[in-house]
Parts: sequence; structure tokens; C-alpha cells
Amino acid sequence: MYPLRRIALAILAAFLLAETGVGLAQVQFPAKPLRFIAMGVGFPENTARALGAEITDTAKQSVVVEAKPGANGILAAEYVAKAAPDGYTILVGTNSTHAANQTLYKSLPYDYVKDFVPLSGISQGMVMAVVHPQVPVKTIAELTALAKKQPAMLTFGSGSSSSLAAVEYYKMLTGIKMLNVPYKTVPQATIDLVGGRIDFMMVNIGGALPQVQAAKLRPLAVSGKERWSALPGVPTMHEAGVTGYEWTFWTAAWAPAGTPKEVVARLNELLVAALGRPKVKEYLFNAGSIALPMSSEQLMKFQIAEHDKWRKVILAAGIKVD
Repeated sequence: MYPLRRIALAILAAFLLAETGVGLAQVQFPAKPLRFIAMGVGFPENTARALGAEITDTAKQSVVVEAKPGANGILAAEYVAKAAPDGYTILVGTNSTHAANQTLYKSLPYDYVKDFVPLSGISQGMVMAVVHPQVPVKTIAELTALAKKQPAMLTFGSGSSSSLAAVEYYKMLTGIKMLNVPYKTVPQATIDLVGGRIDFMMVNIGGALPQVQAAKLRPLAVSGKERWSALPGVPTMHEAGVTGYEWTFWTAAWAPAGTPKEVVARLNELLVAALGRPKVKEYLFNAGSIALPMSSEQLMKFQIAEHDKWRKVILAAGIKVD
């Protein structure tokens, strides 16, 4: 009878675990190092490292961060989409991989909904409208008036889909015309703006703040719903007269489709906990962002809504990549 009793107790224990929602995979995961695949160097990679350090401390498993830059995040997204759905390979992507690319490119090697399981939002940041000090404007209203007076004479730099779309959205809402000067990266464009070779940019706060503080760039407005606490005197685009303007860039995490629900729940738990840590919050703030913790379901709704918003702006502006 003793073996039968052991079997009965094992069945009862498994039943209780299932009833409390604590699956075996959730209890044991992760059992080996995690891999964070960042869609690019710079902010995505650094964000993955900041999160990885906290998750390592909590889960007692190391997090290996690997950046796969190129093609606006397509290389990284495709890599993770084709990875084993065991929860150990995670994409740290952005609005490019899961909102903009679907309209920018005629075809993609991944489906942003079907090929991934959303884990959690990570961060959301705003951009700042800045001009070279030689441009004779001090407000967005004055810049808009100057652009209408001199159609297509003012130049702006773009080094990513986010920086380009942010300006195109401003142009769409105001009816102005400016000449786009494309760059491979945002830092390259910022260097030329500081040097006076272009007039205007919409750039992430973290990248522009040192130049603003050194009076090498003049801030006109920020793109978020509220003012940035580190720059309380700089209005939002909406406050400055561009009614309804709100534009943000964001990062989030995804696992390959088919990843077990228990593993998804555990990864969400680890990510949300890491986003609440002081070091991560400080890092994000210094980069001009805030933490964006979400459930898997919330991220799915968010990315679809963002896709629709980006599609509207990209099509209206006629932005094309291929």
C-alpha cells in the first residue's frame, strides 16, 4: 500500500499546484542563463543590460545581452521569432520592430502579432524639439510661422524611424514643409545640428539634454502628454500650440510564439520587478524615459494601437524605406 500512497500524494500535490496557478515550469524557471536580444546598440542594448543585471540578482541566473543591429530591428526580431519557444531567448524591441516596420517595409520575415508572445512593456520616452541657436525662433509657434513663411527652406535631421516620424507628425498637424536630411544614426544627425549644418530635430531627451544644458541647442518643446520634470520650463508640443500632438518612443519584451503560459507569467514577473528597482528607474529617467510595466494582454493591445497610429502618420507623410 505504501507505493500507492506515495502515488496518491504525488497526484494530490500536482493537483494543488495546478489549482493555485503555480505550475512546475513557473517554479523552476529559469534553470539556465537567459538571452536578451536587443534590436540595436545604444538605448535598446543598454536597457537590456540594466534589466538583465536586476533579473540576474532576482532569478539567480545570468542574463546574456546580445545586440543584433540592422534593418531597423528586423534582424533581431526575425532571430527571436525563429528561436525555440522555451522562454530563454527574449527580444528587447521597440516601436520600430512592432509598430513602424509593418508599414515602412513591403514585406517582413516575421509577423508582429502571430510570431511573438508579449511579455511586458519596458520603457516609454519622449522626444524634444530642438533648434540650432542661430535659428531665429524661441518657440514652436515661431518655428511653425517661419516654416510657413519659408516653405521647404528649413532643414531637419533624422537618424531613425522615430526621429523622422516625430517631425512628420508635426508637419502633418501644422501643414508646414521642411527638408529632411537623413542620417544613419540619431547621434550623427545631432552632431550636425550642433554644428549648424541643419536647423531642427526631434531627438530623445537623453541624447539632447547635455547639448541643451551647454546652450549648444535651444529646446522648444517636448513631445509627451506632460512636461519632463528635469526641464519644467519647456512646454509640451500641445501646450506650445500643436493641438493634439503627442509622440513617444518605447521599448518592450517579447518571447517566441508558443512559449508556455507559465514561463510567460514568470518572465513578466521578473521584468516588472526589475522595472520597479531604483537603479533601473534612475537609468531610464536619465535617458528621458519612464518604466512601462504591463501584462502580456496589455502589451498586445498597446502594440496594435501603436501600429495603427504609426501607420497613419507614415502613410500620410509618404515615408518609404523599400
